[in-house]
Amino acid sequence: MGLLDELDLASITHSIRADIPTPVDVLNLIHFKDEEAYKWYGVSVMPLLRAVGGKVGWMGKHVQSYVGEPRAEELLVVRYPNQRRFYGLALNPYYFLVANPQRLKGVRKFEASFTHSPDSLEALRRSAWGLVVHFRESPDAVHRVVEDAGGKLVYQSAETSPIKITKRAHPANTNPLVFPRTALFRFDDQAGCDSAMEPGVLNQLREAGGELSVQLYRRVPRSEALPAPVARLLR
Repeated sequence: MGLLDELDLASITHSIRADIPTPVDVLNLIHFKDEEAYKWYGVSVMPLLRAVGGKVGWMGKHVQSYVGEPRAEELLVVRYPNQRRFYGLALNPYYFLVANPQRLKGVRKFEASFTHSPDSLEALRRSAWGLVVHFRESPDAVHRVVEDAGGKLVYQSAETSPIKITKRAHPANTNPLVFPRTALFRFDDQAGCDSAMEPGVLNQLREAGGELSVQLYRRVPRSEALPAPVARLLR
């Protein structure tokens, strides 16, 4: 099968032409097959990401589950000026032939969708710890419960469109988000978050948002996101 035969051109064309709110955030929920291989993918794709005007908003490693199974081992927010810039990356021959095969070596399971956030990335980037609530409905009620418990809302997004690039289904492809809404609340440390997420608060969250997932992530410093040989070189 040739390269063009793998692409779902109808879905790509529809997505490129769609009226999607901008900027566009791609929320990446990643389960690893080989984390070091994924770090090499990050190195390989960064020049292309910068070339299309994309920027990493936040990267967090999963630490603790409060409600539900972990949605990801690593959560990544990447912002693009619009979805056309994203496709400028994803359909670039270098990405398709070099970077994406490296990504597939590292990823076991993957969810990603186009989302939109009304927030800048500044407060998010300053957050060392993020309590992330993945949910479907009633954002105001969900936000109020966590903020009353001491969390500071620094980022929220809602799914605007799935991302379908290839015809072939695969666990590591851009599978749509299970929960279309995401909210990230800043806490000072894990102990403070553990104390805030006591059973009564978690019950309030379930009542406010219905089915949801509540997870704690720790921001990944740049040095930890790099492959070991590169990190050693830059020390």
